[in-house]
Amino acid sequence: MNEEQIEKVLRAAPPVKVPAGLLEKLKGEIALPPQQSRKTESVPIANHGWLKLWIPALSFAAFFISCLVVVGVQTNTLSELRRENDRLRTAAQGLEALRTQNVEYQRLYTQSQSMEQLRKDNAELHRLKEEVEKLRVQASEVEKLQAENQKLQAMNAAASQQAGAAAGGSDFFAEAEAKADCIHCINNLKQIGLAARIWSNDRGGNLPSVSDFLSMTNELATPKILICPADKSRKTPDWSDVAAGGISYRMSAPGVDEGNPNAVYVECPLHGNILLVDGSVQKLGTNYASKLKMENGRMVLSR
Repeated sequence: MNEEQIEKVLRAAPPVKVPAGLLEKLKGEIALPPQQSRKTESVPIANHGWLKLWIPALSFAAFFISCLVVVGVQTNTLSELRRENDRLRTAAQGLEALRTQNVEYQRLYTQSQSMEQLRKDNAELHRLKEEVEKLRVQASEVEKLQAENQKLQAMNAAASQQAGAAAGGSDFFAEAEAKADCIHCINNLKQIGLAARIWSNDRGGNLPSVSDFLSMTNELATPKILICPADKSRKTPDWSDVAAGGISYRMSAPGVDEGNPNAVYVECPLHGNILLVDGSVQKLGTNYASKLKMENGRMVLSR
């Protein structure tokens, strides 16, 4: 059977017959409560039903309000945390910028210090170069004086032989030679002082700490300036003679620092010329020891 056939069969079903007296029977079986009991119990039932209806709503409302309060507090706390985080991030960025600026400042300060030191070194180098030029001029003048002195001595010897001058008289030319030797000695001491200053500038401000002059071979350039021209017992030296002590000058204060300008650094016992730490040369004469005094273990010039 298909659906249409089933539908026709259902529509053609016979009507149901209701038994007689069914309605009265059902009404008689229904037992209703008395009217008075319904009136007395209606109020408590109504009150009890109202509470049952509103308690869930009130509970939900309280829960909802609590949730709103919690969410509000959390939202406020979160906002505060975000603001604090923003402040900390801004402070961190500012700190990083300050750190970068400080590094840059330190770099620039170091460069400035280096430039200042280079400027001072350059000025000192120019001054030393000028001093070298002056010493060279003085050296050439001394050489000329020595040459002139030799010529004059030769002429004096010839004149003495011709005139039969007596030995032991005053010799003008000998005095001129002694004066030239003294000037040459002063020039030697100035060159030694200049070499010591160059050595000191390269090594932190202290002069050579050994008394044999060998530590300054590069600055001295030649050992000839360590021989006083009046010291006729010395030959033209080389550095091996310097090592053996075959020189005229004596280093009195090895290792002294440049903060003691009046300290005696090198002395010439023959002429009484002394080289001070400040680079100046003083001509004191053969009795120079009386013009010196001891200070803190160093021989210094009495001013």
